[in-house]
Amino acid sequence: MVMKYNICDSPNWYFEAAACISEYYTNIEDKVIKNHKNFGMTIEEMEDFFSKFKSYKKAVIGEILPIYNRYPSLEWLFKPVKYNVNMDECMGVSLISYLIGYSTEYMNDDLIDKVTLEFVFDVLSDIFGTEDAENLKIEGISDLVNVLENNNINDDIFKMHLIRLYHARYKTIRDLWEMLNLCVPILKKHYDMIEDHVQMALQALPSGEGLERILKVSAGLYIRSNLDCTLYPTIYFFNRIKYELNPISRQAYVGIYVLQLINLKEKNEYMEDELVKDLKALGDPTRFKIIRILLEREMYLKELAEEINLTSATVSHHIDILQKSNLISVTIGDDDGRKVLFDVNREKLKSIGDSINRLSYI
Repeated sequence: MVMKYNICDSPNWYFEAAACISEYYTNIEDKVIKNHKNFGMTIEEMEDFFSKFKSYKKAVIGEILPIYNRYPSLEWLFKPVKYNVNMDECMGVSLISYLIGYSTEYMNDDLIDKVTLEFVFDVLSDIFGTEDAENLKIEGISDLVNVLENNNINDDIFKMHLIRLYHARYKTIRDLWEMLNLCVPILKKHYDMIEDHVQMALQALPSGEGLERILKVSAGLYIRSNLDCTLYPTIYFFNRIKYELNPISRQAYVGIYVLQLINLKEKNEYMEDELVKDLKALGDPTRFKIIRILLEREMYLKELAEEINLTSATVSHHIDILQKSNLISVTIGDDDGRKVLFDVNREKLKSIGDSINRLSYI
């Protein structure tokens, strides 16, 4: 089965506005440029590669920042945090990608209650596994605090942020949408500066099995489902693929430079920095044990945690590190896209072995 993608010819501007603010802090393009050797390019060639993106970013950020600065209560949502759990560095982007499936013209209290609780359950499902999360009972702030304190989540910042979101949900979500509505026209106004790169990315994007290959190579992701999914090109998440599969809607965001960067990496044999990062990921005894177990068969998070006698939250943290090196593949394949199976990305493991083997010929 292959997921059926409805490809949009322009970005989702609300997601793009949130990603733009996140990128203001992270400057991912500078990190990619710094690692130019991984792509077989000189630093000058990589600077030229990103010149149009950086011009667009500068024009947009210059007008968005004064708006963003009027909402200091939202800063915690956008400043990146390296959580110790499986959670995006910028909670604001995750929240927006979740909210996009809902009608937001009038955010009454009941809708905000519903959306916030569903988002919290979605986040906790990524940490505990869907099976354990389904047994959680959260009807108020005290329930949420108890769940976070009683399930061995060793990340005080994450717990504080989730509690803060729930406690201040009415103001936070209304302010967030108000701010983004002011930002979206600015992104659209300058869109002509980079529209040709978006269209080139869409034209190069394959369908069916070709798209599945991109997901496999760039994100270690397999989809065993014939569900519909809306696919958006994304400018500010230019080197990433992000999925949001929730009960209301399913979206995928594919970075406009993902394909080009994958192709450059595949042609390049100089991958010293990436090899060191991969070996660090494998160097932890628990993570090595996870790889060994998953080589025997794919597993759900809960059964993997039981197999190695650790909490789901702890295993989720280790899997997140392995996923960042693309050593773990994720299979999504039930009727609503919620069940997640983990497996070893054998192609990636083989490539690490090949890289080490090449060292013996130097």
